[in-house]
Amino acid sequence: MEGETEVNERREQWLERLGNELIKLEPLMPSRLLPEEEGCPEWVERVEREVGAVMFPQARPKEGPGLTPQRMGALLGHECAQAVWLMEWFEAQASVVQNVAAAAPEEGLARAEAASESIIGKWYPAMRRLAKFALCSSVDQGFEDMSEFLLAFAKAFASKPKSFKVGEMGNPTFEIYVFMLIYWRVINSLKSVRELHELLIRVFGVHRVGELKRVEKICQRMGLHYRKPGRPKPTP
Repeated sequence: MEGETEVNERREQWLERLGNELIKLEPLMPSRLLPEEEGCPEWVERVEREVGAVMFPQARPKEGPGLTPQRMGALLGHECAQAVWLMEWFEAQASVVQNVAAAAPEEGLARAEAASESIIGKWYPAMRRLAKFALCSSVDQGFEDMSEFLLAFAKAFASKPKSFKVGEMGNPTFEIYVFMLIYWRVINSLKSVRELHELLIRVFGVHRVGELKRVEKICQRMGLHYRKPGRPKPTP
C-alpha cells in the first residue's frame, strides 16, 4: 500500500502533466488574432479579461495559489464547457462571416477566418484529447484526489449555457465580447459606434443587441473610442 509521500508525489506529477498539456493548447486558441510581434489596442485586452472572468469562475477559488485536484478539475471542466459552447456558437452563427464581410477589410477578415479555422480544426480536437486523458488518468489517483477532481470537473462542465439567449452565460454581453475578440480587427477598422451597432445587429439581431446606447456603454467600459469627425476647416 502506498504511503502518503508516494501519493503526494503521484498527485504532483499528475497535476503538472495536466497543466503542461493545457499550456500547450494556448497557441491554438488565438483569441487576439495577433502575431506576437505586433501590439493590440488596450480595449482588446480589456475584452479578453472580461471573457476570462465569465468563462472560469469555478477555477479561481480564494484559498490561495497552486494547483490542486479541485482547481484542475474546475479549470478543465470550464475549458471543455466553453469548447462545446464555442462549437455550438460557430454552428449557430453560420451567417456571421457573410455579415462581417460587408464591413471588413480583406486582411482583417482573412485573419479572423484563419483564427476560426484554428479554433475548430486544431484547438477543439486537442481539447477533446486532453479531456479524455485527464478523465482517464484521474482513476489512477487516490480516492480523495479523484473525487475532488471529478466533482469540480462536473460542476464546471455543467455551467455550459443551454442556449444562446441573452444572459445565459452569466453576463448578457458575453456573446458580444466573444465576437469582439474574434473580429477585433474588423471592429477596430469601423468609423463609429453606430457602425459597430449596425454590424452587431446584422450578426445577432436587434433583440439580442439592444439599442445604440447599450453598445455605447460597452465601448466606454472597454475603452473602445472612435475618432470623432473634425470640424470643417474655415474657408479662406
